[in-house]
Amino acid sequence: MFILVGLVGFIVVVYAIFQWKIQYWNRRGVPGPSDAAFPLGNDFLFTKPVILRQRNMGYVIEDQYSQFKHLSYYGVYGPFGAPTLVINDPNLLKLILVKDSRHFLDRFGDLNPYGGDSDVFTDKIWQKQLLFLQGDLWKDVRSTFSPIFSSSKIKFMMHFMKAIGIRLKGEIQKAVDSQQPIDTKDVFSKFSMDTIATCAFGVDAGSFEEDNSEFLQHARKIFINSALDNLKMVASFTPGLNFLLKSLRMKFFKPKETLFMYNVITATIKHRIESQTRKNDLIDLMIDAINETNPENIEDIHSQEQYEIDSNLEHKAQKDKLDELIIVSTALIIMAAGYDTTSMTLTYCAYELAQHPEVQEKVLQEIDEVMVNLEDGQDFPDYNILQGMRYLDAVIHETLRFHTPVPVARRICLQDYTPPGYDLTIEKGTYISVPIYAIHRDAQYYPDPEEFNPDNFTAEGKKSRSPYSFLAFGQGPRSCIGMRFALMEAKVGLFSVLMRYRFSACPQTPKAIIRAPDSVLGIPAETLWLAVQER
Repeated sequence: MFILVGLVGFIVVVYAIFQWKIQYWNRRGVPGPSDAAFPLGNDFLFTKPVILRQRNMGYVIEDQYSQFKHLSYYGVYGPFGAPTLVINDPNLLKLILVKDSRHFLDRFGDLNPYGGDSDVFTDKIWQKQLLFLQGDLWKDVRSTFSPIFSSSKIKFMMHFMKAIGIRLKGEIQKAVDSQQPIDTKDVFSKFSMDTIATCAFGVDAGSFEEDNSEFLQHARKIFINSALDNLKMVASFTPGLNFLLKSLRMKFFKPKETLFMYNVITATIKHRIESQTRKNDLIDLMIDAINETNPENIEDIHSQEQYEIDSNLEHKAQKDKLDELIIVSTALIIMAAGYDTTSMTLTYCAYELAQHPEVQEKVLQEIDEVMVNLEDGQDFPDYNILQGMRYLDAVIHETLRFHTPVPVARRICLQDYTPPGYDLTIEKGTYISVPIYAIHRDAQYYPDPEEFNPDNFTAEGKKSRSPYSFLAFGQGPRSCIGMRFALMEAKVGLFSVLMRYRFSACPQTPKAIIRAPDSVLGIPAETLWLAVQER
């Protein structure tokens, strides 16, 4: 009886504190929705439709954003009333993500489920990856490994991508010969997995083979989440629950699969060092970066675009803190972050080309012009030629806008900050949320945002809006470290297919795409079947 009374009393106190905390933005004169529900609030990451997988997060973000998009910012609440500021204004985003990013370099703060040092070894591996690292260690890892994704380093990996592209064409040819449509996600997932496994791990995943390799079986399981996995993920970002789960030694990540990957990568590292063999893949480049045996190329410095200049981090890395576990965790997050996002970008791109034949014809024309102008003995464009294909680049970027893979970005304020020109002080500990999916579909920045239009990313189209209204890779020092790699992988994949084939709709092709309610990354609810014909 006393326990029950004590529990009820505790809940009443917690509820009262919650009710006081969700007046925070009202007290500060910041508008926002008034539907914060105990205990998870009304931050779109923690709303009921998202947690219960009833509606895709992108749609939930867009619904909330539509009420406040005329404002530069508005306030919501995370679990137990944690104040969260949603930033709509690209000019304010530039300040927070780039110019004054030193105030916002961490992502999760106290809500970081992998902060500290886990007692579970397989979780300890994931703790060391860039998404969850904070403070000086994050700066050390980021500044050390950023150069390995420079243009000169990716050029080394082009022959890997080209070889996987040949396998991709072979898979497409099977469908052409049998006159059967292709499951685009299945085909491009194989391409993405083999590319990442080869470039990051130096491993042949064998995705296009009939018998799945042991590596492939374990790698795929990492990306399959059960309902329990999803509940653990929500709990891991909830104050109190996350620390309880850690104290109970709850395993957040799949231990069997993680340990398998750990053994593969560490064995590869040991073999490379002892035998002094090289493949110039990411494993080699990370070893070089830690040992400072491969300095930054001066050409890379001069070829940086604005996005990359903004992402530069002025920090002298303490490389003695970087160990084998850092290499393992970085290789794993490259796979985890790049697998579904790139495969889905290629999947959606193929779908949109099939739905817009006029766009596909322009891409094919650009490809044909490139092929005609290749030098004797060259059967595929090199890195520089692919980089110069402006329309192909525009199609990929429009796909990333129209079918945004990652719908939201997070930061936390590390010290009180008053952005110049705004009547607002963001207090230390305030969470920042960037509604990427909604900004990408805002008519203020993209005319007819519900239409697929690569002209949004021509030189003229980009002039008409702020560069901080496109956020598929984030912006600033916390942006996607593998942006160059991901874009080149997508270009190689598309070029490999379209140099010989074209896509078209078939009877099984969905008329419209609906993002699956149980997918954060916007995987379609239906299989995207397409017909493929030889050109």
